Amino acid sequence: MNAFAFRATTALLTFLVGVGVAAAWVFNSKQPSIQPVPLTDTPNASSSSNSTLEMVFVLDTTGSMGGLLEGAKQRIWGIVNEAMQSQSGLQVRIGLVAYRDRGDDYVTQVFPLTNDLDQVYTALMAYQAGGGGDTAEDVRQALQQGVRNAGWSPKSQNVSQILFLVGDAPPHQDYKDVPDALLTTDEATRKGMIVNTIQCGTLPM
Repeated sequence: MNAFAFRATTALLTFLVGVGVAAAWVFNSKQPSIQPVPLTDTPNASSSSNSTLEMVFVLDTTGSMGGLLEGAKQRIWGIVNEAMQSQSGLQVRIGLVAYRDRGDDYVTQVFPLTNDLDQVYTALMAYQAGGGGDTAEDVRQALQQGVRNAGWSPKSQNVSQILFLVGDAPPHQDYKDVPDALLTTDEATRKGMIVNTIQCGTLPM
């Protein structure tokens, strides 16, 4: 399982590079341009044919993500491809949670974990930026959906689980009917998940 943890760290670094490239292009008033970023090789985990890697991407799709969303989507898919190629026999399941804010067309859209990557790709690429309005978003609801309702497998030594929370704005702290994001993150780690929080853009979080 150490190989999985190393792969998770490498995937995070790759995602950060991709989003950083996209941000740089946005600030220069150009369209994001994402180039492939090779991941370092990792040793094959023992019994990889019996191992599963589950990744859920909780993605901000509000209007403020307009300049970064396409770059973020391409980098997410790059991480998925790298995971698929990392180890022979590794089972990969991907889930998505798109989120906006209350009063928008939707607050969250959950695409449960699946090994049907064609469906995942179609859903991911269909996301469009819109809504939002104020700075903060309903991050609390999105994170809770990602932790509780994404269809994770039961905790097991043969299953590694990673959640990526990707956005450019802080959570609404005045939404008291949903647990604080830190409490939900603690819940996730107690369940054995790795949680990565990735900031897009330069808004203070």
